[in-house]
Amino acid sequence: MNESPDIQSPTARLADFVAGLEFQAIPPEVISRIKLCILDTLGCALYGSTLPWGKTIVQFVKECGEGKGTLIWGDGTEVPSSNAPLANGTLVHSFELDDIHRDAVLHPGAVTLPAADALVCQNCADGKHFLTAVVAGYEVGCRVGLASGASQLRRGFHPSGTTGTFAAAAAAAKMLRLEANHTLHALGIAGTQGAGLMAAQVSSMVKRMHPGRAAQSGVYGALLAAKGFTGIVDILEVPYGGFCTTLCDEGRTERITQGLGEEFASLNVGFKLYPCCANNHTSLDALEKIRTAHPSFRAQDVERVAVRTTRSSTLHVGWPYVPDSITTAQMNLSYCLAAALIDGHFSVDQVTETAIRRPDILEMTRRIEVVEDPELEALGDRYRYAVKLEFFLRDGSCLQEKLLQAIGSEEWPLTEAEIVSKFKLLASKTLKPSQVERLLETVQGLERAEDARILSRLATPTN
Repeated sequence: MNESPDIQSPTARLADFVAGLEFQAIPPEVISRIKLCILDTLGCALYGSTLPWGKTIVQFVKECGEGKGTLIWGDGTEVPSSNAPLANGTLVHSFELDDIHRDAVLHPGAVTLPAADALVCQNCADGKHFLTAVVAGYEVGCRVGLASGASQLRRGFHPSGTTGTFAAAAAAAKMLRLEANHTLHALGIAGTQGAGLMAAQVSSMVKRMHPGRAAQSGVYGALLAAKGFTGIVDILEVPYGGFCTTLCDEGRTERITQGLGEEFASLNVGFKLYPCCANNHTSLDALEKIRTAHPSFRAQDVERVAVRTTRSSTLHVGWPYVPDSITTAQMNLSYCLAAALIDGHFSVDQVTETAIRRPDILEMTRRIEVVEDPELEALGDRYRYAVKLEFFLRDGSCLQEKLLQAIGSEEWPLTEAEIVSKFKLLASKTLKPSQVERLLETVQGLERAEDARILSRLATPTN
C-alpha cells in the first residue's frame, strides 16, 4: 500500500482516530448514549421487518445467497457479511423512525450498526469492541456530515446514502481492527460508492434502501482495504473530485476534525417520536403546544394554515401533497400536519395505505400553505427545522406558535424511559415480551458481553 499522507489532513486524521480509539478512552456518557442509539436502531429494524418493503429487501438479500456472515434482524437467516448490511440498514430506515443527527443531516444508526454487526464474527468481538466500533462509526459519519450534510440536502442528495458510507466504513474498519493506513483506504473505497437522491422521497420505496447500500459500501471498503485494495486517500478534502468539493456548495472540512477525540458528536444524536421526516416534527410539536394552550381548538374551526419555515424545509417537505405512496406521506409536511390536526395525534396509524388517501385529510392538506420565511432562513442551517405555525380560524382569529427545535433534539431531548418505551413498542411487533426484555437487558449491559453476536441472535424471533 502507499504511505499515508500528512496525518493533518481531515481524512487521514479520521483514520488515525478510528484505528487508535480504545473503549477505556470513551467517556461514560458517550457509551450510555450509544447504547440508547443501538436500542433505538434495533427497535426500528424489528418493526421494519414487518413492512412490505422490509420483507421485499430481506427476500432479495436471501436470494443473493445464504452463508457464513451475520443474521438478518427480525428474520434470523444467516447471509454473507457483504450482503447483510443491505437488508439490516434498509430495515432500520424503513419507517422514518430512526435516530438522526440534525446538524449532520444523517441517520447514523441505520448505516453504522448494520456495518458493525456484519463483521462481528470476523474477529470474535466482545461487547466492548463492538461498542467502540459503533462509537467510531457515529463519530466519523456525524463529523463528515457536519462539514457537508445540509449543503448536500439542498443540492438534492440524501446524506444518509452518501455521508453514511464513511460512518459504515469506520465501524467496519474498527471491527476488523485495521491499522490507520488500511482504515484510510477503507474510507477512500467506501466514500466513492456513496449514492442517494432525494427525489426518492416521492412515490417510491427506494429511499428506505439508501442507508442499507451505504452500510454495505462501508463493509466493502473495510474488507477490500484489508486485502490491500486502495482507495482515495484524500477523499474528503481533495480539490477536484473530492467528496466535499463535489457534493457540497461549501464543504467546511475544518469541522471534521475540530475537537476530534475530545468532543463526541454522538452526544447530539436525537431520537424521533413521529414516523415522518424530521423536518416535519417542529410543526407537529407546535400543533401540540397550540392544543395545550387552547383546549377548545378543533380541526373544523380551521379556515387555512400557514407554515412559515426555512428554505431547506420548504424544498424538502413543503411541496403539494399527492397520495401516491406511504413514503410520500411521511415526507410531506402538509399531509403530516393535516393528519395530526384531524386525528389529534400522529403515529403509525396515520401512515397506512388507507389513511394516506382519506378524503378528510386530503381536503385539509389543500388548506395548508408552506412558505419560506426570511427571518427563519437567516438563522442558518442549525435551525433549518424552525417553524412559525399559524392557524387562521373561521371566526377571524389566529392561533400561532413558533418553534426552533423539535422534541427529541439535543436541545429538547427524550428521556431514557421514553426511548426504552419506544423500543419496546417497536420490538414487540416481532419479538415476544420475554425476548424484548432480554434484548433490552443485553444492550444495557453490552460492555459485559463476551460475544457481541448475541445482539443479532436476540434480534431474531423464536417459537
